[in-house]
This record gives sequence, structure tokens and C-alpha cells, in this order.
Amino acid sequence: MADKKGRVHAIIQKNLSEIIIHQLKDPITEFASITHVDVTSDYSYCNVYVSHLDSTRIDELAQYLNKRKGFIRTRLAATLDIFKTPDLIFHADKGYDKMAEMDALIDNAIHKKPKTLKDVYGKNYKTPEQKEAEKQRRAERKALKEAQEKKAKKTTRTSKKKQA
Repeated sequence: MADKKGRVHAIIQKNLSEIIIHQLKDPITEFASITHVDVTSDYSYCNVYVSHLDSTRIDELAQYLNKRKGFIRTRLAATLDIFKTPDLIFHADKGYDKMAEMDALIDNAIHKKPKTLKDVYGKNYKTPEQKEAEKQRRAERKALKEAQEKKAKKTTRTSKKKQA
């Protein structure tokens, strides 16, 4: 009795799979699978997450199973040996689609040439070091220009004094 809830989840999942695949005679249930079952602690409700081999039919499968949940619950009650058969709520499990998208993103990141800031900002991108060096060059040019202007002012003053 160490993990009663886990065993009940496993039994419900196994029995629901058999009922949906073998006893419901509908083409949509042929490639259906139950990915996860979550039963409340008092066994009143059971959230069942279903998936389909054709990812475009997952929502349709969940709607179909929610319409047929009375029949499925009756069949489940016959196979379970617990006091209360939970009310079934079917949900579309799109986890596999999300995992496939994540795999594609990871593969793209691994195999694609890494993007640098120069790729993003273009040929005019400068590193912080380049920006700092350019700033220093501007400051040096400005200081040199100011020194030249000072010297020019001194020479014009002395030449005016000589002329007077």
C-alpha cells in the first residue's frame, strides 16, 4: 500500500486505453493514446490527457471522448475494484507537439551558424573596445585642435604687437 494513488492511476490508464482502442469502434480512436491520468484524492474526478498520432486530430479526439464519457465510465466501472468510479474529463495533450517544436529549435541552434552582434546590427557594429578607442581618438583630436587654436591665437597676438 506504499503508492496506492500511483497504482490506481496506472490501472485507470491501462483500462481506459483498452476501452478506447478496442471497445469504441470509431476510426478516430484507432491511433489514440492516453498520455497521462490524474485522479483527485477522493476519486471523484479523473483528468485524462489524450493524444493522437495525427496531431491535427487531437482536439477532435478529446471532444469525441467527452461526448462518449458516460459509456467509457460504465465500462471502466466494470473493470475497477474501487468504491467510486471517477467522473472522466478528457483533455487534448499537445505536449508532443511542443516537444517537437523544442527539438526543432534545439537542432536549429546546434547546426546553424551562430549569430554574432555584427550579424544582427550589420557592418557598422563596433565592439565596446572599438567604441572606447574611437572615443579616445576623438578626445585626442579635439585636444590637438584646441592646442593648435591656442598657438594660432598666440602667434596672431604677437604679430599684432610687432606691427604696432
